[in-house]
Amino acid sequence: MLKVSSDVIAQELDSYLRQAMAQTVVIEHPESEPVVMLAMSEFERLQQVDEAHWAACARRANKEGYLDHEQEVRRRLAAALNEKRLSHISD
Repeated sequence: MLKVSSDVIAQELDSYLRQAMAQTVVIEHPESEPVVMLAMSEFERLQQVDEAHWAACARRANKEGYLDHEQEVRRRLAAALNEKRLSHISD
């Protein structure tokens, strides 16, 4: 990964665009968050990896069952109340 200041990028954009085709370029600016420049093929590959991850999560949820939000809230509230009640007993 190559790190370059935004001033240098501004002066030599064409050169860094060519370099970004082969390696990721991190553009650093003193007053903002760094920005990453990468080839479109790498961006598309990362999108495919992300989509595959979420598809695997969906398949796992289909297999194991989805979280029932209302039931989970009730379970957590009951556990918190029970813990609070038990903490008073041990005092």
